[in-house]
Amino acid sequence: MYDAILPDNPNGKQVEQVVIAVFSPGPLFGPDWYRITGRKVNDEIYTIWFSAAGDPFSGNAEQVRIHRYILQEANQTPIEYIDGYRQTALLPLFGLAENLLPRRQGEKAGLLPEKAIYLGHRLVRNHRIEYDDSLNGPPADVQRLVFRTDLLVGTSRNFRDDGTGRKSRKDNYNFVPFTEENYTEMIEAGINYFVAKGRQVDRICREPVFYEGYSSEIAFPEELYRSNFRGMQMFIDEPACLLAGEYPKGASLQTAVNRIQEHINKRMHNLTYAKLLRENGIDLGSLELIEPAIPIWETYIGTSYYQMEANGYGIVQECRWRLRPQADSEMILMLQRINKEFDVEIPIMAENLFLWFYSQMRGPARALETKWGMSIYGQAEPDLRLPSMKLAYDLGAEFIWMWTSDHDHHVEYTEQLRLARGLRDSIAAGPRRDLHALRHKATVAVVLPYGYTLPTVWQLFTWGTHIYPLDRKNDYGLTYKQVLTPAVQEIARCLQDGLAYDVVPDGPRFDPAGYQRVVWIREDGRLIEIETP
Repeated sequence: MYDAILPDNPNGKQVEQVVIAVFSPGPLFGPDWYRITGRKVNDEIYTIWFSAAGDPFSGNAEQVRIHRYILQEANQTPIEYIDGYRQTALLPLFGLAENLLPRRQGEKAGLLPEKAIYLGHRLVRNHRIEYDDSLNGPPADVQRLVFRTDLLVGTSRNFRDDGTGRKSRKDNYNFVPFTEENYTEMIEAGINYFVAKGRQVDRICREPVFYEGYSSEIAFPEELYRSNFRGMQMFIDEPACLLAGEYPKGASLQTAVNRIQEHINKRMHNLTYAKLLRENGIDLGSLELIEPAIPIWETYIGTSYYQMEANGYGIVQECRWRLRPQADSEMILMLQRINKEFDVEIPIMAENLFLWFYSQMRGPARALETKWGMSIYGQAEPDLRLPSMKLAYDLGAEFIWMWTSDHDHHVEYTEQLRLARGLRDSIAAGPRRDLHALRHKATVAVVLPYGYTLPTVWQLFTWGTHIYPLDRKNDYGLTYKQVLTPAVQEIARCLQDGLAYDVVPDGPRFDPAGYQRVVWIREDGRLIEIETP
């Protein structure tokens, strides 16, 4: 038993006493089971169980392997969190071994620490129990929650439109909070990632879904131990779009790389949840609670490699698919405009449109070992939405989202349900995915000079800005268009011939190994092609 050294007049949610028990079944019967019970100042009790091999109290995740993980909150059935893709324990966001278990202070003198740091405060052992016959493994009445971790299907807000539509395109929709019934039908449809707040969290936190936000009563420290709690921020919003008008006139391409990575770095390592806890009177001591990386939500996904060099988690494309000549804006008829600008003949069909963009995320994701995904916007032609989601899934996308709110951007709630159900049914009919194999499926790599991007939507600029137009000349006297033309020609050949290809800059982490054909585009106009057996 341990006492926590707390500040004077501690908040009622602070943990003042901790009991650690261990059951070792022996090497022939599996790893050790641990039970940690925390008693708070307000006398509420919570318990976590986990089975582990190694030293769980070192503060180093590399020194312990946790096989199973269970949380029991006060007056609740214990929940076991399971990663359904990897078939392993699903551990909490902020790191169980690194931050949320007692961390030994001083030299190791036994299995259990004499002194430790727990949730930012010192623990001192005041009582030793040599044998605890109340622990012989996990509790019997566990609720097993299996989470799909290879695919997050979500919507961007914690509300929906009320179903009445809007009077005109100039008017916005009427929005209302999600109801109990809405959550039931969304989860049934296959949505497993939510933005939530207050009572909404209480509704979904014991479902096999993930959530961003915080519970109504600030459930400290229990929320930290919920493996489906994902912090306070769903994404970093549109770095390339936000910076499009901010680059200095005449700036080099390296300046664009530096600027966008600086922008991203300032928006990572979020401390919002820690700030919220402190604002509610909870003393975290030395506990920092830095939120891990989150994906970038972006329109100009030609910048994916440069963005994911700074953010090694992933990127999600904003998809406003337009294929038909009668589209509201000719500027987003991407394939038609590329064909005309570069004098190529990419067949105008839905799959080619999707692949033009997906290849610019999948290549960087392969090179940088990150994730990628897509999101549907209201501007997307209705019959292109579900096919683009299905193809993204088949190519290894790990995020498939839908945008809620703001006029034409909004995807109506009934449409979100239709799309989610269609994707769910398609997934159910297919085999289990091998993400590593899908990430390495492309046989052709089209490699751009570092700093370059393919033309982006809206205007055919690189980097999505007039600072880097196609007719701008580089240091070799070639226009960006001249440099990029061989790349576009190779992409056109791949799309015409049905070859799986990636587009990726020649960055320091690009590895040509595994591709059958690599086409290097050089800034001086040279073209280097390598074929492997």
